[in-house]
Amino acid sequence: MPHTRPLRTADSKLRLLEEKLNVGTWTWDLLSSEITWSHGLFRMLGFDPSSVVPTLDLYQSLVHPDDQMTFDDAIGLASDRRLQNRKFRIIRPDGSLRWLHSKAQPHLDRSGVPVLLFGVIVDVTEEEELKATSENDAKVASILTRLLKGKVWRASPNGKLIETADWTSLTGETAAQAHDWASLSAIHPDDREKFRENWRRAISSKEEYSSKFRVLAKTGRYVQMASRAMPLVNASGAIDQWVGYSVIAETSLPEVGAACLCSAQIRAARGFLDWTAQQLAEFSGVSFSTIRRMEASHASVRADSVQQVRATFEKRGIVFVAGDDGLVSIGFKLPDSFE
Repeated sequence: MPHTRPLRTADSKLRLLEEKLNVGTWTWDLLSSEITWSHGLFRMLGFDPSSVVPTLDLYQSLVHPDDQMTFDDAIGLASDRRLQNRKFRIIRPDGSLRWLHSKAQPHLDRSGVPVLLFGVIVDVTEEEELKATSENDAKVASILTRLLKGKVWRASPNGKLIETADWTSLTGETAAQAHDWASLSAIHPDDREKFRENWRRAISSKEEYSSKFRVLAKTGRYVQMASRAMPLVNASGAIDQWVGYSVIAETSLPEVGAACLCSAQIRAARGFLDWTAQQLAEFSGVSFSTIRRMEASHASVRADSVQQVRATFEKRGIVFVAGDDGLVSIGFKLPDSFE
């Protein structure tokens, strides 16, 4: 077993911690104006500890012009919250730009006057660059949305949405429901299998995905959606993610709203499924007495109860469609699990 020399001094332990955590420390004696930097801070700033003497002027020469502070009033600055928790940029001697996060703590004498500042600095360049990239991605998506007159989105390699905010805003579904491809409850029953097949084909071929399908908006009407996407393929040939956009037709398809279902339509839909009123109550989670009142006069119950009943019907393949003449017809399709 190789012999290792233990870290015998506090200084050697500090150096190891600074190296592993990529941090540095500093002190500023406010009475003598003496400044000290730890080895970790020298390394972070891009200097050899034996080559320079820490000073305020040297520090100021490194700080990005837009992030500099005035150090004329050292005592007043000690209580300045900006110095106690500050994020700023430096330009190192080699020309590289780094983001640093500094936290400082003043030490007071017996009369309460600050006499020393002690600080810890962490290099947060990677975090800031990741944040900037994320913000740029959001801006690019916003610009593309305006240019393409549609919603830009990303999907995981299997085709499921990564960000679901636009989808949930349109459909009223939760993020979990948006990811549930076993039911695809917001997509029209007649379009679900075609939707799945288009994704299967695109994923298998690693080529463009394209599909048109009807989506049930939270207004209770179906809208026509057209979507396209291309895969981002990595060096190993695997799909990292899909980038796509969707456009919704200007006019929605004639679909009766959930709260517009009348008593006759509710009774007819129940008859399609050969359910008793008690069964409809059990399957929908709406009380039996409410179901009875709903079938007598739908206006006598809350709209969310009607919505709950409609959702139950649609899960079993019932579709309510309003024709141009204003008459409502009821269609029926077997659930996907029965096909």
